[in-house]
Amino acid sequence: MKSSIQQYPGSLGRIVATLLTDLLATLLSKALLCVTSLLSTLLSLLLRFVMQYRKTVIRKNLTSSFPTKSAGEIRKLMSAYYRHMSDLLLEPFLFYLAPEGLRKRLVKYINPEVLESLHADQRPVIIFASHYGNWEYLINLPQVTDYPVYTAYSPIKNGLLDRMMIRLRSFLGVKLIPKKGFYRQALSLLRQTAIPNLLVVIADQRPAPGSDKFHISFLDQDTAVQTGGERMAASSQAAVVYVESQKRSRFSYEFTFRLMEHLDRSTPLNITKSYYHFLEKSITRAPSYWLWSHNRWKIPAAGAIHSS
Repeated sequence: MKSSIQQYPGSLGRIVATLLTDLLATLLSKALLCVTSLLSTLLSLLLRFVMQYRKTVIRKNLTSSFPTKSAGEIRKLMSAYYRHMSDLLLEPFLFYLAPEGLRKRLVKYINPEVLESLHADQRPVIIFASHYGNWEYLINLPQVTDYPVYTAYSPIKNGLLDRMMIRLRSFLGVKLIPKKGFYRQALSLLRQTAIPNLLVVIADQRPAPGSDKFHISFLDQDTAVQTGGERMAASSQAAVVYVESQKRSRFSYEFTFRLMEHLDRSTPLNITKSYYHFLEKSITRAPSYWLWSHNRWKIPAAGAIHSS
């Protein structure tokens, strides 16, 4: 009996400490969400009404992509996009500061077993992500898969800002590859046989100046596309996975993996067209969550190589 009494205070102390830790985490989470919501609302008003940030580009992109929508519908989409873009600008900082419990509420993976199965088969993976929903939250992939996770990174000239962005994108274990020389290093990682690697590519980028211009039909427009992800898949025989992002509530997203198997990799643009098909379905379902402020259709169609 005496031994039990002596042990009780220690047990009680641990219980109290756990309760206090949980309480502090809950209070911090509520405070972070409240402050981030307020800042995002103010930022949205600033971007939309004061700066009128890329207003012409946003309207043109939406009007060209949805020619049957009325002027009023386009205005509603623009308003919703400014709200989403403001959330998106602050979400990396929210995710960095958030306690682990809040991070788990902010991002949910619907079917991580897709990656588990591929890893069990020792297959390298290319995840085709996009500028839809939130691609920054994918930095926690190392916490949901056994794969080493790599992605591209564009260095910033300002040293302080560069170090901050590297920290924001790598603190959960993602390994960053500088954009210069990315293709060669990424392909080397995918070809490794000892350890299968996972590569995340943002595949809806506009092609770089001077590169071959391949075009497909996307959102009712002739669209220049990058083919780096497809070329790496064909050269490495890596599994190709589209990650679908859905915004469920403010700052909160769900990710679903879509395995793009049974594609003829010898047919040019086959993988790229499949990727853009998935992306277009996501955008059509909820248009406001794509990056409409990006001048996506800047490259003209003249002289381009088109998909049949």
